This record gives sequence, structure tokens and C-alpha cells, in this order.
Amino acid sequence: MEEYQGELQDQFSEQRQLVEESKTEIAHLIRLSQELQEKVKTLETELALSKQQIEEMRASSSKAQFNELSLLVSSLMLAEFGDSSSLEEQLLEMLNEGSNLPPDQLILMLAESHKRRGALEESLGFYGLLISDHPESDFLNKTIFDASELLGKLDQSDQQLALLESLSESKGEYGEKARERLASLSN
Repeated sequence: MEEYQGELQDQFSEQRQLVEESKTEIAHLIRLSQELQEKVKTLETELALSKQQIEEMRASSSKAQFNELSLLVSSLMLAEFGDSSSLEEQLLEMLNEGSNLPPDQLILMLAESHKRRGALEESLGFYGLLISDHPESDFLNKTIFDASELLGKLDQSDQQLALLESLSESKGEYGEKARERLASLSN
């Protein structure tokens, strides 16, 4: 009986040790579960804040785009009324502030405005800016041709010819105009 009692005592000790180990493991799992729940709550809060920030940015962006378009319409009205200096100031402001409007178009408008009021060197500077900074612009050929015309007016015929020659290989309206202008200049 003592032997049986000793075996039961050993089994009881083993089971107690298993229960203690299980309690320790359960306590560890409970702590991990609580930590994960806290992380999930934190992530949910961050997600909610991110969604709110995205909505705020979207609203802000829409408002900024509306303001830019309003400024552009105002600029165009000023140009229509002949107030070139105010137009140019507003266009420069939009360009310098990183407007959502295409920068190549803003630069082209600045070049055209300066050209209309007779500021040929300034106009040529804006054409040069568009050519160097926006070589993929849809207005590149027009810009090159118009710049060449200004160079001709400013008695810079070598540079004018260089621009016309670079454009003469192009297809389309301005390539044709460049070829015609080169022909007329060589006569």
C-alpha cells in the first residue's frame, strides 16, 4: 500500500506541476491577448484618425483647387481688360506656390503676356524656362517657334536659326512653320 501511495503521490506531484505550468502558460497567453487587444485598439484609433485626415486633406485640396481656378479666371479677366501686370503677378504667384494647374501652361501664359506688352526679353526668358524645364510639354514646339521669332526681333539671328533648325525636323504645324521661316530667312 505504501508503494501504491508513493505512486499516487508521484502522480499527484506530476499533475500539480502540470497544473502550475498550465497556469503559468495561461497567464502568459492572457498577457499576450491583452497586449494584442491594446495594439488592435491603437491601430483602430490610428486608422480612424488617418481616415479623418484623408477626408480633411481631400476637402482642403478641393478648396485649394477651387481657389486656384478662381484665381485663374480672375487672371484671365484681368488679361481681357488689359491689366497685364496684375495678370503676371497672379500667374507668378500660382507658379511659385506649386499650383495644381499645369506649370508649363502658366509659364506659357506669362511668356505670352510679356510679349503682348512688349517686354520681349522677359518673354524670351519664360519661353526658355518652358523649353528647359518642361521638354515633354504639349506646347514645346509652339514655344520653340515663338522663341525663335522673338530672337529674330531682338537681332539674334544665329540663335533664331538654331532654334528653327532644331524644330524643322518636327512633324506638325510648327515643324512646317519652322521650315517655311528657314526658307524665307535664307532668301
